[in-house]
Amino acid sequence: MFRISYVYETSGKMALAAGKAVTRVMHRCEAAKASGYLDLSDCGVMYIADAIYLVLKGYEINKCNLRNNSLTKFPKKMVERFSNMTIVVFNVEGNAIEEFPVEVGEWTAMQGMNLSNNKLTTFPVGIFNMKQLTYLDLSGNNITEIDVDRLYTSLPNLTQLLLSGNPVAETMKTELENHKKKPKTLKLLLI
Repeated sequence: MFRISYVYETSGKMALAAGKAVTRVMHRCEAAKASGYLDLSDCGVMYIADAIYLVLKGYEINKCNLRNNSLTKFPKKMVERFSNMTIVVFNVEGNAIEEFPVEVGEWTAMQGMNLSNNKLTTFPVGIFNMKQLTYLDLSGNNITEIDVDRLYTSLPNLTQLLLSGNPVAETMKTELENHKKKPKTLKLLLI
């Protein structure tokens, strides 16, 4: 009898917590309609449900915060569903994302991206299409190599690049610091 009531009580608490999380997400989506800022940080999100896209259909979202959730994949559908939107700031810090789809480069108006503290092993190639990007945080990942020439050629407006906490070789760090195409106003954090 104790085992059955414990299981029922535990599953009931989990269902209540899940219900509260869904309610929190929906409230934040409603707030985003007015502000243009979708803040789903610290919501325990494991994926972006289709309901979110339906609720926000027809509304312009220009900032999106998915910080500190449980995402393991970048929501590729987000690029497709928000393709006509002008997202200029995007934050997915503190998830477990291993790679970003090339399609993320369709957000050409992007000005700031925080991809820190994920599980990226390669520099997201789609970022090279974001000509307006001024701020990029890739710190705390597992990136070992970067095409420095392409980075500086593709992102001439970059003013801050954070790469600390990545196993980048010393030779790569030297190239990042001394490359002839490095933007003069770029603040580079490698340590």
